[in-house]
Amino acid sequence: MDKRIEPELPSITPDLDQVEAFKDSLKQPNNKTSAPKPDTKQDTTTNKKVGMVNWLSLLSIVGLAAAGVGLYQQNAATQAQLLASTQRIAELEQTLSATDEEMDLSAGAMQAKLTALTERTDELWSQMDKLWASAWRRNQSEIKQLEAQANNAAKSQTSMATTLESLSQSQTELTLKLSLLEEQQQAAARLKDQIATLNSSVDQLKSQAQSRDSKQIEIGGTLAQIEMTQTALTEKLERLERKVTSATPAQPPQGNN
Repeated sequence: MDKRIEPELPSITPDLDQVEAFKDSLKQPNNKTSAPKPDTKQDTTTNKKVGMVNWLSLLSIVGLAAAGVGLYQQNAATQAQLLASTQRIAELEQTLSATDEEMDLSAGAMQAKLTALTERTDELWSQMDKLWASAWRRNQSEIKQLEAQANNAAKSQTSMATTLESLSQSQTELTLKLSLLEEQQQAAARLKDQIATLNSSVDQLKSQAQSRDSKQIEIGGTLAQIEMTQTALTEKLERLERKVTSATPAQPPQGNN
């Protein structure tokens, strides 16, 4: 509902001068009866005050008339606005009534569509359940085969894990054997260097023996000793080489991935 706008009335409040003049006008008859001799100066002042009161009264009347005209105009404008608002409310009520009727029709149509859609959905769910049951019965044999294959795959995976663990242990042992073999090969290389050094010394001694006939017996003994040492070192080298050959592991066969 529209809030009614109350018109603002102008406040008509007499001034202090007007109040004093009004009091003086009330006292004036009493002063005239009590005073035996009228005072001309006082009469003049009283006449001025009465004239002022008359002017103020006239101005108040004019102000009240203007305020009345303003109130009338404002009341007329308010009445016109109220009439327009009433007409607008009537139009809105008609529109709302038509909208309610259309909404009722639309609600009925939507309810019918919803009912049909619900029935169709129930039918589709029923058909889906039937298809699911039929497919489940058909696929039971395949499901069992897949379960058996899954079990076999799990067993194969366990066996492969065991094989990988044993291969890892074998690889560790082979690594240790290869380390020992490398040490033996390094020892054999050192022996070869020593033999080469001895051979060089023998060659030098032989050359010296050829040039020094006087020391042939001594050199011959030294050569014999060197040759014996050389023979012993050669035999030791051969034994080491045989050990290295026997310690070399055979290459294990690689499994199919």
